Amino acid sequence: MTAQQTAAQAMERQALDHYWLPTQAWSNLAEDGVPIAVEGKGVKIRDAYGNWMFDGAAGLVLVNVGHGRTEIADAVRDQLATLHYASTFHFASPQVIALAAKVASLTPPGLDHLYFTSGGAEAVETALKVAYQYHANNGEPQRAKFIARRDSYHGISRGALSVTSSHYADGDRFAPILPDTTRIAPQPLYYAPGGMKESPAEFALSCARAVEDIMLAEGPETFAAVIAEPISFSAGVAVPPAEYWPELRRICDRHGVLLIADEVITGFGRTGRWFGMEHWPEGRPDLMTVAKGITSGYFPVGACIASDRVFESFKTPDAAFRHGFTYGGHPAGGAAGLVNLDIMEREGLIENSERMGAYLLDSLNALADRHPAVAEARGLGLMCGLELVADPDDGTPLVTNPEAVKLLNNTMAELGLFARVTDRFFLTPPLTVTKDDLDQIVDIVDRALSRVETHVGLA
Repeated sequence: MTAQQTAAQAMERQALDHYWLPTQAWSNLAEDGVPIAVEGKGVKIRDAYGNWMFDGAAGLVLVNVGHGRTEIADAVRDQLATLHYASTFHFASPQVIALAAKVASLTPPGLDHLYFTSGGAEAVETALKVAYQYHANNGEPQRAKFIARRDSYHGISRGALSVTSSHYADGDRFAPILPDTTRIAPQPLYYAPGGMKESPAEFALSCARAVEDIMLAEGPETFAAVIAEPISFSAGVAVPPAEYWPELRRICDRHGVLLIADEVITGFGRTGRWFGMEHWPEGRPDLMTVAKGITSGYFPVGACIASDRVFESFKTPDAAFRHGFTYGGHPAGGAAGLVNLDIMEREGLIENSERMGAYLLDSLNALADRHPAVAEARGLGLMCGLELVADPDDGTPLVTNPEAVKLLNNTMAELGLFARVTDRFFLTPPLTVTKDDLDQIVDIVDRALSRVETHVGLA
């Protein structure tokens, strides 16, 4: 055993004894080992054993400018050496002010006011409270309910979890301590085993009108907001038909309900636009939540972005928003965000996401044509996914065979690719990815799927 292997194993033992890793069962980690990443460069990461692999997940869908950007690290270091912290309840810092102005210059028209947080769940918590207080400021405190969508993920803190229905968050376990203020509407995922019976337009309108049905059943005057991702990642990269967002906007306007676009994943170039909602400009949200790609993960930053109309209601002294996080608006986060966004503009990463995303989706469609375990490929920009099945005749999901899912994950890692495979397969590489990188990534997926299909008897 080499010294590197010995050191890696020692770190794994120490992690099992002291580091409570999120979302993963300790027993599984004890059996399979604790993956430890020690270095990142470009679109690749290196583990503690010295193996380099493609980061097909961009961390947690956030390393948009790639790994190893020393200029962002230098900006953070310089800021920490100049002013590492000032109470955000009393002071603003130049870098945070500049980041707010920069992001406001990129968002869809009218979304100009940023409330900074430490991450996405905090941004959602903020948006929910802003939505409620907006109505209270306007004399409608009874508007205290929300509508979210099936299989959507908005975070795991208490308020964010209350509008999350994705099983990844294990919300059912915590239902007894969550507020009962959320109603769940259909997810506009245009997919069904054996094909859809409705046209895309009919399906989109039916999903949007189901939201209105919920409002009418309980009284529209009791609802504060609808919260939805432009494209739901957790629901399997659910790209909605074109008619969905404009109709949802009309419904919210008709009943005085705010519309929250959760862009924590889709924001900052992931879909081939600065923001996912730019694909459906008529869907204009009242509030937008962002995080992840705003700094590409080089510093924890999130934000709730309010429209002019919403922000106006908070301007009087008695309407002040009594809400805040210790590290929201951190000076180093402002520094990281400014350099990160400059890189994205300078290197044309939004345009690269659009081009490489189209190339990746074409390549995944080709895989679907020759692999019976792939029922469908879908995506927009560099947010792509595969619908995996154990039985292509009846559409039984591959997740019903946990051994097959584990084999797929392990095979990809062995061949040099880290990607997310749970009940679906997700590919979201950094926005710096090249055509050659994608060819290698898709080749690994091709080989791994073949091995899994042999295992489950589809080959």
